[in-house]
Amino acid sequence: MSNTTHRQPATPDVPQHGFFGHPRGLGVLFFVEFWERFSYYGMRALLIFYMYYSIEKRGLGIPETTAQSIMSVYGALIFMTSVLGGWIADRITGTRKATLIGAVFIIIGHVFLSLPLAIVGLCLSMLFIIVGSGLMKPNISNVVGRLYPENDKRMDSGFVIFYMSVNLGAFIAPLILNHFADTNNFHGGFLIAAFGMALALVCYLLFNRKNLGDVGMKPTNPLTTAEKKKYGLIFGSAITIIAIILIITLATGTFSFNIISTIVLILGILLPICYFTIMIRSKEVTSVERSRVVAFIPLYILGALFWAIQEQGSNVLNIFALKHSDMTINLFGWTADFGKTWFQSINPLFIVLLAPVLTILWNKLGSRQPTLPSKFVIGTALAGISYIFASVVGYLSGGQFSVNYIIIAYIICVIGELCISPTGNSAAVKLAPKAFNAQMMSLWLLTNATGQAANGTLVKLIEPLGYQNYFLFLGGIATVVAIITLMFVPKIVRGMKGIK
Repeated sequence: MSNTTHRQPATPDVPQHGFFGHPRGLGVLFFVEFWERFSYYGMRALLIFYMYYSIEKRGLGIPETTAQSIMSVYGALIFMTSVLGGWIADRITGTRKATLIGAVFIIIGHVFLSLPLAIVGLCLSMLFIIVGSGLMKPNISNVVGRLYPENDKRMDSGFVIFYMSVNLGAFIAPLILNHFADTNNFHGGFLIAAFGMALALVCYLLFNRKNLGDVGMKPTNPLTTAEKKKYGLIFGSAITIIAIILIITLATGTFSFNIISTIVLILGILLPICYFTIMIRSKEVTSVERSRVVAFIPLYILGALFWAIQEQGSNVLNIFALKHSDMTINLFGWTADFGKTWFQSINPLFIVLLAPVLTILWNKLGSRQPTLPSKFVIGTALAGISYIFASVVGYLSGGQFSVNYIIIAYIICVIGELCISPTGNSAAVKLAPKAFNAQMMSLWLLTNATGQAANGTLVKLIEPLGYQNYFLFLGGIATVVAIITLMFVPKIVRGMKGIK
């Protein structure tokens, strides 16, 4: 069986060279994604402190555990809406228009957060950023994959390069915005994030047509007239039901964040089950495509476990370090204070440093490199080991240790991320049924949603277990599941029908 990807082939008007041997459009998307991620991670670096800092420190005074849970649920909803964003692109707008609309919504969200509107501003900001990210995130990644002709061996390394833009933006933003955290000038920092997103939008508007050709301009599977009526009724009913539930719970005083957290957890489990079921049973999916979708299921589980650990770095691991480390970096005798938002720069810094190394390694190994499932196993196992390491450090130190150890834990997880994240993007493109082109990328992004939805509930275990036991518990689960999956890798590869 040939290694086909079941994507729309790259259009002839897409320049295939001009950005380090890759399509010129990759450079445009690289720059756009850089500024979008700058805005998002800049905002996120401040958000946890803004929520749980006291009102006297110009925060919202939300309890620490609740703030950590909100961060996880927020992240989960951002990735959950990517499913809807992919569907809208495939069936209504095309990926390019969905990306544009999403960017506008994200800017509005950041502006709301930059205004002194307290809880109201936080809620409005989250609403717009959740919807905007859902429209933009899966579709810009999908455009990257569709710049390449079928069977183009540059695709995997292209996704690695694109992934570097994410991490360059994520690296720079916390370094710049740490000042705003130290001075408690949160709204000023959020305004900087809004400016970054505006730059991303301007770049996209100026350069997308010349360098991206007609890729993603039209939906791949447009709605019929009958389907428009059907889905209009479904979406209208869903919005009505949600509105009624909100009104009733608010009127009766039963509304609470725990209800939202539970609902998001249920959605995090049910959405992928429904999505896989729809794809597998669809008459528009061939037998070969169906086998590839089934093979993607264990990869999904590993991805969800990985993100459950990785995404806690922005809140759980960060706060653990603030409470129990000396917050002083020591490099061979040279010491310096370590900013509270800088933990979020560790991950992207080492991704940028190590991504080229891994790209060279994969290219050098060629056909001898690990298979897609094997890369998933390695990535998940390393995430588990990073948490086990943090737990051991906490136990051996008696609760007070050098911040260097937390940095090492982050680096271990980074190596795992480089194995699993670009590979997941590539797998979603390669294994996608034609009728579910953009939606398959949304399904991959949903692994993050499932992981963070679980986090919204898992972080509540920190108080009864303590940080060390919590790290050991979650890290142990990830490592054991990765080892078990390793035994089934050959079967998964056979199910992928020629994709490696």
